[in-house]
Amino acid sequence: MKINEDGKRLLVETLDSQGKLTVRQVTELLDISEVTARRLFSKLEDEGRVIRTFGGIQRIDSDKALYSFNNSDRQKTREKTAIGMKAALEVESGDQVFLDSGTTVMAMGRALAARITAGDLSGLRVVTNSLIVTDLLAEHCKVILVGGEIRTERRDACGFLAEEFLKRLHMKKAFLGCDAFDLANGLMTTDERTAHINEIVMKNVSKIFILADAGKIGETSFVSYGSIERVDTLITDEGLSAEFREIIAARIPRLILA
Repeated sequence: MKINEDGKRLLVETLDSQGKLTVRQVTELLDISEVTARRLFSKLEDEGRVIRTFGGIQRIDSDKALYSFNNSDRQKTREKTAIGMKAALEVESGDQVFLDSGTTVMAMGRALAARITAGDLSGLRVVTNSLIVTDLLAEHCKVILVGGEIRTERRDACGFLAEEFLKRLHMKKAFLGCDAFDLANGLMTTDERTAHINEIVMKNVSKIFILADAGKIGETSFVSYGSIERVDTLITDEGLSAEFREIIAARIPRLILA
């Protein structure tokens, strides 16, 4: 059974008022099967309108947190996977690279693990402040986990200790995400701690790769951490408009579309 926009709207409005809904509640609300309800959940999740939970869905509440790893990980999953795969191809055997704690970079971590397993990469050294990236790659290559204060909402380490440690390192390539990519304000994120980490990394690497889905291009966030001109390569998806492609190509040496 196909759900029309009126059905989706009713579901989202009900979710907004109640906060959470179970599969059974949705089947009764829309008079649909459980299979159809779960398909609808997946579609709304891909559109960034709901959060999937065990046995149901819940409302995305932007008032509770500026950033949630779980929320972000569930959005634009196809685009992030494609971007991550393209980014992984930019890594060469023997590279020393930094991977940040964003969900798009996490997708890159999965792709790197696959390349190493297939025998395409060797001698790789990864520095990261991401607990997830560490878990993905620790069995496949040398991983240096940056220490510091653990943030559960980002699944990473940050703060003074992390910053001081990163100041001592020089890496060949850094792969960073961003919460917004604004033509005037540059690379942006939702909090100053993430900005501090990225600023330090950008000072200590030879090449900077920014991984961002097309929906972040032209948007703004809370704090800037670097100019667009400092970026060597932007890896984004095919959803980037022709206008932005032309503007970015004039300001950044390489633009890769996934």
